[in-house]
Amino acid sequence: MRNKVIKKLLVITLVLMIITSLLHIYFVPNQVQALSGSYTQSVKSGISAFPESYQKQLAYLKYLHPNWEFKAYYTGIDWSEVTSAEAENTCLRNTIYKNYTIDPLALCICGRSGDANYYCGSAKVVNYYLDPRNFMGEAMIFQFLDLSNGSGVNRDVVASAVSGTFLEQYLDDIMAAANEADVNPLHIVATIFQEIGKSGTPRAISGTVSGYEGLYNFYNYGATDGAGAVERGLAKARELGWSNPRYALVDGAKRVLANNYIAAGQSTKYFYKFDVVGNEILTENMGERSYSSNYFYSHQYMTNLRDPASQAGSLYDIYADNGILDSKLTFTIPVYNNMPASASAVPTSLSGELYYIDSLKKYGVQFRESAGGTSLGNIYKDTRVQLLANEGYWSRVKIIRATSYNGGWNAEEKVGYVATEYLTKVGTEVPDYRGSVDMGNTGSSSPQPTVVQSSDYKIEGSNMMMTPTVSVNDIKSKNPSAIIKNSSGSVISNGEELVGTGYTVTIDSTTYTVIKYGDLNGDGYVDTGDTLIAKQVVLGKRGIDGIFKTAMDVNKDNYIDTGDTLVLKKVILKVGNITL
Repeated sequence: MRNKVIKKLLVITLVLMIITSLLHIYFVPNQVQALSGSYTQSVKSGISAFPESYQKQLAYLKYLHPNWEFKAYYTGIDWSEVTSAEAENTCLRNTIYKNYTIDPLALCICGRSGDANYYCGSAKVVNYYLDPRNFMGEAMIFQFLDLSNGSGVNRDVVASAVSGTFLEQYLDDIMAAANEADVNPLHIVATIFQEIGKSGTPRAISGTVSGYEGLYNFYNYGATDGAGAVERGLAKARELGWSNPRYALVDGAKRVLANNYIAAGQSTKYFYKFDVVGNEILTENMGERSYSSNYFYSHQYMTNLRDPASQAGSLYDIYADNGILDSKLTFTIPVYNNMPASASAVPTSLSGELYYIDSLKKYGVQFRESAGGTSLGNIYKDTRVQLLANEGYWSRVKIIRATSYNGGWNAEEKVGYVATEYLTKVGTEVPDYRGSVDMGNTGSSSPQPTVVQSSDYKIEGSNMMMTPTVSVNDIKSKNPSAIIKNSSGSVISNGEELVGTGYTVTIDSTTYTVIKYGDLNGDGYVDTGDTLIAKQVVLGKRGIDGIFKTAMDVNKDNYIDTGDTLVLKKVILKVGNITL
């Protein structure tokens, strides 16, 4: 009898373990652990408000379109943190379409798919689409267009945008939706085209889907990835009462585009995809605002990584075709703390003389079997190719493409042709017009950070000087967006941990090196280990320089001698202290 009970308990335990594992597989992708309790964000206007690595590209756009305005959205998020949140342990959070020409390095080794032919993207390709500096060309910049502003967009422009498509019959409804939701009408058009297609009459608005007759969903709201997406979207339409096209268009624009996203601060196509803003529209005159990390990462409109770039291409085409490209347009572009010096590159398996596809076309250019021959597929903008021969109008190039999945992505080399005019050598930079355009009103090449100091720590040049007792919490209580890293470069999340000499503190995209008086070994503590080092230095048995030499001058007389060791001994015996 006892054996039977034991066997039952073992079976129950095994079943629970299996269920837990399945839950982990299916639900972990949507759980993102932020490293900070909150982020302090701000908006600054003008090209000079951006870090230097943004400025040359923006100045070139300003030269081409003097009426364009650029705003830097300082997210307060460390680059390593946002890339971890979006690209690591988040399978199917970010997907990419597997076309004929896709490089295997753009696909996650998990090999999982959501919607048909949309596969989990690799960390490298996610980082590429996350980095705003990759999308500052004349067309791709439109993923940062402020969608709450429809300046220059009238009914004739919208009519031109929808001409010859199923949306043509809904022109008046689109204008009404834009007016009631207070959004750019072209935002509505581009979203609908991206979500349900552009040709024929999409099933989601046909009103004839079995079991969902008389229901319409223009925005794919609730149509989560996978088989049956249209039906799930129409179930949401039934819940919301979208039983006629006009109401579905208008209420959807207000409910989904305006209230759910723009009102929550996600006012660009980029922010629709990557939820890295707080929960309100932040403006420059609001100054700095801190937001709980609970508001971040989970509220994204789409999983498709290329969606913002694709919609940017659509918006650019509409503005260009209707002669309003030079209107006063505002672009809000995110900035992260501690970004790499240069933009994250498109992942490639190629080597040799590399070129990239440089085209205003949102889907890149045709990869052809021979010069002017049969098209094998599109090569997306910025994709790297190896140039084999320039043959005039056509160039022979090599790509590496993913074929099939078998525990990993199989790949093969393919040689084909592309139009030479769309090839630019990797490393080519735009002309520098920073001295010829209006760079803004900040008066400096980069914004000055606002650091709240205290009696225990202060800023001196590029260093943060501090007394022995300063912990992570002491800094973050006054500077919530601060990112603190130890000397190995790891982010410190334990608020009780003491900050040591050699650590770094990043606030508002500026990084300071910590000098803690008395901490001579960089462990954050001032103890007998530090007095031993000080004694050896004074006796000439070891040298000390740089920030550690400054840290040893605890009496601040600009000399390293027995006076400093005496102060250290008093601190350890708790009969003295070190001040700034």
